[in-house]
Amino acid sequence: MKDIRLTPAELALASAQEALDRRDLQGAVTAFAQARAAGASTRLTARGHALALSELGRHAEAVEAFKPLFAKAQKDGATVNLMGVLLKRAGRLGKAAEVLELARKLRPHDRSPWQNLGNVYEALGQPDKAAACFRSALKIEPTSATLWRLLGRQQMALSQTEEACDSFRRGLALAPRDTEMTAFLVQALQVAGRVDEARALIVKLCEERPGDSELAVIDARLSFRSGDVARAQAILNAVLAQDPAHLAANLQLANLIGDSDREQVNRALERAVAGHPDSFVALDRLTESLSRSRYGNEADHIERAYHLAKQLMERFPTRIPEAARTLRTILQRVLDEDRMAQTGSLDSLLPLWQAQGLHSSVHYELGQVQTLDDRLKLVDWHRQWGRRVARQITPVPPVALPALAGGRKLRVGFMSSDLRHHPITYFTLPLLENYDRDAVEVFCYSFSEKEPDQVQRHLEAQVTGFRHWPKRPDDQVAEGIAADGLDILFELGGSTAMNKLEVMARRPARLGASWLGYPHSAGLEQIDLILTDPYIQPEDPRLLIERPFAMPETWVALSRLFWPHEIAEGTPQTRKGHLTFGTANNPYKYTPACLDAWAAVLRVVPGSRFLFLRPEAGVGSFVAGARAAFARRDVDPDRLEFIGVRGDHMRHYNEIDIALDTLPHVGGTTTCEALWMGVPTVSLVGAGFPERLSYSNLSNAGLGDLATLSVADYVSAAAGLVAHPARRLALRHGLRAQIAANPLGQPARFTRNFYDLARKVASE
Repeated sequence: MKDIRLTPAELALASAQEALDRRDLQGAVTAFAQARAAGASTRLTARGHALALSELGRHAEAVEAFKPLFAKAQKDGATVNLMGVLLKRAGRLGKAAEVLELARKLRPHDRSPWQNLGNVYEALGQPDKAAACFRSALKIEPTSATLWRLLGRQQMALSQTEEACDSFRRGLALAPRDTEMTAFLVQALQVAGRVDEARALIVKLCEERPGDSELAVIDARLSFRSGDVARAQAILNAVLAQDPAHLAANLQLANLIGDSDREQVNRALERAVAGHPDSFVALDRLTESLSRSRYGNEADHIERAYHLAKQLMERFPTRIPEAARTLRTILQRVLDEDRMAQTGSLDSLLPLWQAQGLHSSVHYELGQVQTLDDRLKLVDWHRQWGRRVARQITPVPPVALPALAGGRKLRVGFMSSDLRHHPITYFTLPLLENYDRDAVEVFCYSFSEKEPDQVQRHLEAQVTGFRHWPKRPDDQVAEGIAADGLDILFELGGSTAMNKLEVMARRPARLGASWLGYPHSAGLEQIDLILTDPYIQPEDPRLLIERPFAMPETWVALSRLFWPHEIAEGTPQTRKGHLTFGTANNPYKYTPACLDAWAAVLRVVPGSRFLFLRPEAGVGSFVAGARAAFARRDVDPDRLEFIGVRGDHMRHYNEIDIALDTLPHVGGTTTCEALWMGVPTVSLVGAGFPERLSYSNLSNAGLGDLATLSVADYVSAAAGLVAHPARRLALRHGLRAQIAANPLGQPARFTRNFYDLARKVASE
C-alpha cells in the first residue's frame, strides 16, 4: 500500500486542528493562514480561522477572515448567525444587529440567532428590542432558564419590575440551584418594594440548603442594599471565616467597604484573585481598586494595577470591551497609547456602557471628541442614560412650600461627598460661609465614608444643616432631603466616588441643579439647571440638556483655601537656565490631540522642557509612556521632567514658567491653581462645556488673550509668552493682585450674585 500523501493545504489544515486541540490559538491562526495561502477553500478555513482570531481578541481580523465565507453563504442561517456574533465581539453592534436580524429570518425556529440578537440589542441599550428577542427565543425553548434570566434583566431595565420578578421565578423553577437567578430575583423584589418577600425567599432557600454560602452572600447583599450594613458585614465575615478565598463573599465585602478603607478592599480582592485565578471579575475589580488606591505608596499601586491590566488583556481578550472602563482608566494613567487603542473606540464603547448603566465611565471620556457630531452623540448618550435611570425610580412626594414672595427664607442645598478638604470645597466655601443668614438657609448632604476632617467640621458649624449619611440607600437619602423642604438642590459630585447622582432622579427638591463636579450635562432631565457663565455656556444650545443657571460673570471664585502658598523669587527660567512648560492635569485628559499640541509647542521653542506635576509622574511606567509618546512626536524625551506628588503640589508650580492646558477637555481647578501661583496658562476654547472651563477662568482673571480658538493659535500664544519674559515676571508676582481685581478673585461678589440668582430662579 502506498503512503497517503497530503497536499500542503491539507497538511496546514491538519496542523491547524492539532493547534486547536491543544488550545494553541496563535498556532491555529498561523496554520489556517498557511492553509488558505496553499489553496484551501474558505469553507474549510474561514470558520476555524475566525473563531481562533476572535478568542485571541483580534475581533476585527476575525470578521475579515470570515467575510469570504459569509459572502458565499448569505442564505445559510448558521453562517450568518456566526457573522453576527463576530461583529458583536468586534464592537460593530449596529452591523451585528442587521446581520442577526437576517439570521433569525433564515432560522426562525432556532433559538440561537434570537438570543444573540437580544444580546446585541442589550449592548446597544435597547432593552425593549432585547426583551422582544428573548421572548421569541422562549417560544422556541420555554424551558431555558438562561432565557428567562436574560428576559428578566431587560424587564428590570424597562422598569417592569413585576414582570421581571415573574421571569426570574420561572427561571428559578427551572434551575432551582442557580444562585445568579436567585440574586436577580431578590434584587427585583427589592426594587419592587417587596423586601419582606425577598427576605422570606432567602430564609426559605437557606432552610432548604443549609450552609449554602452563596445564599448567605445574597442575604448579605440584600441587607447592604437595605441599609443594614452591620448585618451584611457580619454575614460576610462568617462566610470568609469558613472560606477566606470565597469569591462572591470577597467581592461583596469589597463593595460594602467601598472607599472607606481601600486597603481592606484590596486585601479582599487579592484573596479573591489568589483563590480564583481564572475569575475575570476578580481580576477586573482588583485592577480597578488598585488604580484608585492612595494609601501607602500610590506609585506601587498604579504599577501593580498596570501589570494586572496587561495580564487581563492577555488572558481574557474577548472580554476587553467589558473591562474597558477599568483598562482605560489605568492605561491613561501610564500613557500606554497602544493598549488604549486596543480597548476600542468611544463609538464602540458608549453602547456597552449605556447597557451597563456605567455613567462614571464617560467622565474620563469627555475629551475623546473631535467633531460637533461627536459632542452631540455624547449629549444624547447622557440623555438616554438619564431616561433609563428615571424609568426605574419613583420620585419622592413633593413638599409643599410657602411662596418666596411671602418673605420666607430661601432654602438651598448642596449635595457632595467632597464637602471636606477637596477642590469642590475650594469653590463652594464662600457660599457656605458668607451667605445672608437672615435671607437664606443652607443645607449640605455628604455620603463620604471617611471620618470628618477639619474642613468638614468647620462647614458643619457654618450651615443650617449638615447631613452626613454614609452608605445610606438612595431612597432614604431622597426622603431625608425632601424633608428639608429645599427650593433648589445643587448636585456637586456627578458620578465620582461616594456621590449619589441618581438621587436627583427622585426629585428631592423643587428644583435640581448641577455645578462643579461633572463638567457636562449629567443626563437626568430631573436636573433642571446647570450653572454657567458667559464664557462656559456653549454657543450651541444642543450641547446642554439643562437650562442655564446663568451667572453674570464667572462660574467660580477663588476662596481663602487657595491663599497659603508662597511664590518663589524671579521666574523658573532665571533660576534653572531653561524655560519649563508643564501641567498638573489628570492624564485622562491627555488625548492624542493634546499630546500633539504639547509636542508642537516644544518643537517651536528649542531648549524648553515639559514638566509633569502629577502622582503618576512618580510611576516608572508613566515616565516610560510619556517619553515614548513625545519621542513618536519628534520631541527628545530627555526634555521631559517629572515630579510625582499628591496633595503637596502647589509649591511645585514654582518650577513651571508656562502651564499648557489639556485639550479638548481642559483644566478647571488646575487652571485656577496655576494662576494663583503666578503661572500663565494657555488654553484652547472648544464647543462643549468641558472645553470652556479655562476660558472662564482666564477671562475672569484678565487673561482672556491666553484662551485661544485654534491649535495654531495655542502654539503661537505659548511661543508669544516665551518671547516676553518681562510679562511673565510681572504675572508671576502680580497675578494675585490682578485676580483680586477681577471676578475670579471676588468671592463675596460671587456669593451675592449666586443667591440673588437662586432666589430669582426659585421664584419663577
